[in-house]
Amino acid sequence: MSFEIILIFLTIIALFVASYSDIKQREVPDWVSYGLLFSAFGIRALASVDLGWKILLAGVLGFLPFLLIAYLFYYTDQWGGGDSKLLMGMGAVLGITYPLTDHSFVILWFFLALLFIGALWGIIWMVFEALRNKEVFIEKFRLSILGYKKMHWLLLTMTFIFLGLSFFFNFILYFSFFPLAIFYLCTFVNAVEKSCFYHHITPSKLTEGDWLAQNITLGGKKMMVKRTLGAGDIKELRLLHKKGKLETVLIKEGVPFIPSFLFAYLFILFGEKIMAMILKMVF
Repeated sequence: MSFEIILIFLTIIALFVASYSDIKQREVPDWVSYGLLFSAFGIRALASVDLGWKILLAGVLGFLPFLLIAYLFYYTDQWGGGDSKLLMGMGAVLGITYPLTDHSFVILWFFLALLFIGALWGIIWMVFEALRNKEVFIEKFRLSILGYKKMHWLLLTMTFIFLGLSFFFNFILYFSFFPLAIFYLCTFVNAVEKSCFYHHITPSKLTEGDWLAQNITLGGKKMMVKRTLGAGDIKELRLLHKKGKLETVLIKEGVPFIPSFLFAYLFILFGEKIMAMILKMVF
């Protein structure tokens, strides 16, 4: 069995476990993310004994750019720690072959697929949350529309004008609904966030990567500002809770993003064949 097949098998299992954990518990255990990273390097190191040092080098070259991106996304509060650690592991799995070939760019296609599928997955998850909390969501959505009433009417007017012009210029039809659709999408996202993603929880239930949505102030002194919580932050908040100085904290939950890693990886593995089959059936 080639090392590539072992890597694929291991990666699918790790991503499946990580996705399940992210959906159920909103965290990814370190043994999964670090396990994938070290296993990928270990498998490449063993394979390089027989097949040459370039196999291990490819893993290092893939790891480094994803390490930089992971740090960038984590410290700009775009991702939690679990997402960032898993991205580093995927860098070691996919690698960048040297000398450069077509296969060297698989890591780029994976990252682009991750961003696109992640956005699509985020919308699907938000629709699910909106349906699950439809009464609260509908009220927040209505209030959001009313909050931007002038802009809403302006975009509606523009849409009808564009539709009228499309009778004379056909190409305008394709852009007629775009501004209004963007407005509704942004309003939808905002309403879902306000109605479904903010929760008061006790510090004992906090996990690394949770987003603190409200500054912690005690006795007029700011103890902690809004940010992604690390292990040290959680320890400090739990200590305050234990001392009776803090009951709950406001957390913004967000979308469990890890399943996007699994979908993006499966797309990289099988997407080309699936697209070829679909095109063959259509044409």
